[in-house]
Amino acid sequence: MPTRTTRSRRRPRLAGALLAVVLPVAACSGGGGDSGGTSDGAPRDGGTLLVGAEADPGCLDPQQTGQISAIDVTRSVVDSLTAQDPKSGKIVPWLAKSFTTSADGSAFTFVLRDGVTFSDGKPVDAAAVKTTFDNLVKLPANGAPSYLIGYRGTTVTDSHTLTVTFKTANAQFLQATSTVGLGILSPASFTASAADRCRGEFIGSGPYVLDHYHTNREAVLNKRADYAWPSSLAAHKGAAHLAEVKFTFIPEAGARTGALSSGQVGIAKALQPTDEAQFTGNGFRVLSAPGPGLVPPLSLNHQGILADQKVREALLKGIDRQGLVDSVFSDSYKTATSVLSSATPYYEDFSDRLRHDPQGAKSLLDSAGWKEGKNGIREKDGKPLTLTWLIPAPMPPANEAVQQQLRKIGVDLKLKAVTPAVYVEQQQKGNFDLTAVGVTRADPDVLRNIFYTKSANLWHLPPSRLDTYLEQEAAATDAKTRQTAVSNAVRWILDHADTVPLYEGAQVHGVSDKVRGFTLDASNRFDLHDTWLG
Repeated sequence: MPTRTTRSRRRPRLAGALLAVVLPVAACSGGGGDSGGTSDGAPRDGGTLLVGAEADPGCLDPQQTGQISAIDVTRSVVDSLTAQDPKSGKIVPWLAKSFTTSADGSAFTFVLRDGVTFSDGKPVDAAAVKTTFDNLVKLPANGAPSYLIGYRGTTVTDSHTLTVTFKTANAQFLQATSTVGLGILSPASFTASAADRCRGEFIGSGPYVLDHYHTNREAVLNKRADYAWPSSLAAHKGAAHLAEVKFTFIPEAGARTGALSSGQVGIAKALQPTDEAQFTGNGFRVLSAPGPGLVPPLSLNHQGILADQKVREALLKGIDRQGLVDSVFSDSYKTATSVLSSATPYYEDFSDRLRHDPQGAKSLLDSAGWKEGKNGIREKDGKPLTLTWLIPAPMPPANEAVQQQLRKIGVDLKLKAVTPAVYVEQQQKGNFDLTAVGVTRADPDVLRNIFYTKSANLWHLPPSRLDTYLEQEAAATDAKTRQTAVSNAVRWILDHADTVPLYEGAQVHGVSDKVRGFTLDASNRFDLHDTWLG
């Protein structure tokens, strides 16, 4: 499994049109941990870690959002039943000291550790786990709630023992219990409205407590002094070292890197590829980790113009993926060779279906009735081939390059950047032709999150055999069966051009060498428990 790197890197061949990919996401692995610069000296307690964050997430509730900008904050507030080892992908104990799966894969029994409490003083017991899951399934089956599709219920055996049961085998559930989306919340959290939970009114058992969240400004965490139950992966078993962590929302990438270089922040999130070289070996380092899961794509609304498979196929053939990586990105990124990242379990190389073929793309558009117009943009029945790409600000680095590539085959791509909150609203209403939703999680079930028509189906795919493949993937009880189902699903998706993979993404952060012991979890999210300031 690939690991994160801290190294020098070349500059991209092209500057400009560079934007950090902020994609609505879930969880992953393949990333890993950073040893924390020069690891000399014993960890010290105290101090405030300042983080320049790329965006205000608009919502912090881990049950309602999977955005990176939210999870990097809440991962330190909410603990999970299990953790995932970034190096091996193995699921290990956290709040649950042990766990077993039934022979048919449909029931999961957890035994909780002793002495764990939420920050409101209430115990983390089996009833609290049941309350968390029972409330999670009431939300729309998108993101974390989709991990519980087929949920029959949770049976409490005693205060420390519970069994979660599904209608069929659920191959992805154990990994899902390591994500913050299935993190355990105090029952008092559910007396707050969904809107208030978005604003931070939820209670976890993590090493930090949310002090406040001010929209478009900052989110601040305070250390929980009595914390003593990190996952079995933690370097030390007591309370976190830092007294406070302040995430300041700085959407402009240049301002974030400026804040890092001037010492105003210790970590600048989502470095631009062109900025990576300036933070190597001069009191700073670049922490990059490949993202497992669904690669950043063009996510296609199957209504409107893109209901025509020939047009979707033309987009698939019209992208020069190697050119995109060479011109826009750094060594932290790779060319997409499948719908899934190569860091994802059950990945298979489908690069033969992703070859750049501009002539083939033009032929498909011709046969679909879209003829070349006077300005190079194709037309049909007097209307231009114009597609609107709905984008959560800040603009990712590749978008303008993709726009330029598709113009060469006669597609007019309109880039529409909006705030994350507006993005979510517009996406749910279907007011777009394209979005770009990559899902970062170390499990191939990310395919079901996006392409299953019995789930949220934000891209309006029609029911098809793909649903069957995704159900087989989720219900598989052995690796060979699951591999077959995953490969069938990916092959179907590409053969029907249900998405347009672009490149393999990564989480890339600039870090001051004063920040020690900073790690990313298996889902490439901030893990601040062992972090300290030197």
